[in-house]
Parts: sequence; C-alpha cells; structure tokens
Amino acid sequence: MRWTKLKQLAENLLCDQLRGRVHYQVIVHRKSHDQTGTFRITLDGREVFRASDIPFARQVNERGRELQEERQIDPYKWEEDWQSFWESDELKRLHAAYDDAEDEVKTLGQYPAWEVVPLLFDYVQMPVEKAIVHAHSFIRAVAVLDRRVGKRTLDQLDVTNEADVVKLFYSIRAES
Repeated sequence: MRWTKLKQLAENLLCDQLRGRVHYQVIVHRKSHDQTGTFRITLDGREVFRASDIPFARQVNERGRELQEERQIDPYKWEEDWQSFWESDELKRLHAAYDDAEDEVKTLGQYPAWEVVPLLFDYVQMPVEKAIVHAHSFIRAVAVLDRRVGKRTLDQLDVTNEADVVKLFYSIRAES
C-alpha cells in the first residue's frame, strides 16, 4: 500500500476533535546510503511523536557495546574454521546482547521508523477492540486517538502503567 493511502486511512480513523489537527508524516532520507527514514506525528504543526531509524540505531549500538562489556563478550575471538566461528557461543552471546539492547531501547520509547510504519498499516486493518489491548505500545497509543473509542472506553482505560507514548496520546485525547 502506498504511504499516501495509508496516511489517509489512518487520519480518517482519528476522532472528530483531532481530525485535521493530527497528521502522520514519513520522511525518507534518500541521500543516506540505505535510505533510512523518520516517522512523525504532529498536533497543530508541533511534533508530538518521532520514530527515526538513525537515532534508534545509535542508541542500540551504544547499549549493545555496554552490554558487551558487562557480559565480557570478546567479539574478536576468531576461530580458524569459519563454520566453528559462526556456530560459536561467543557470537551467539554477542547477538543476544544486541537483541537485548534493542528491546531496552524500545522500552525507553525510542522506535525505528521501519517498525512503526508497518504497525500503522496493521492498525488500520484491525478492530479497535484488538488495537486498544495490542502488545505493541505504539498501536495502543494510536488507538486512543481513534474515533471508534468512545468516552466510556476512555474512562475505563488505566494508563498509569502504560508506556510514555500511550500516556501522551491519552492526554491529547482527553484535552480535545
């Protein structure tokens, strides 16, 4: 699906008070060697949410190096045989450290654009009942802005233990 169509579908799901005020934007950095991107949500022209590939990758790499030191992983422990190197426990531990780093960065509220745009695609196709209790915090946050979520449902939501993005979007919806 083209981005313009996805944007139109997602913005049509916004509640009446936020329609025309909230906009979804994708910026593709074409001069970058791998065409990284940035996803933004703006409210009245002011950015309220950003998911960007480059800052996400930087934070994951920094945290991955920290975990590598904490877990005392030697990434330069070479084996004579390439097969044994690729199957070594040291390389598996290194990959696990970077996987953990990625999870930690996402927990802190930093997301990559390459993950958020497909989540928005999934969101526009799912019932709001599933979106409001979805495992990913971005989908839950966008669902709070949905016109299909009524006042009673909003009143029943407990956002005290939610991610920051869900709390932010809940406050936006409550103020509108």
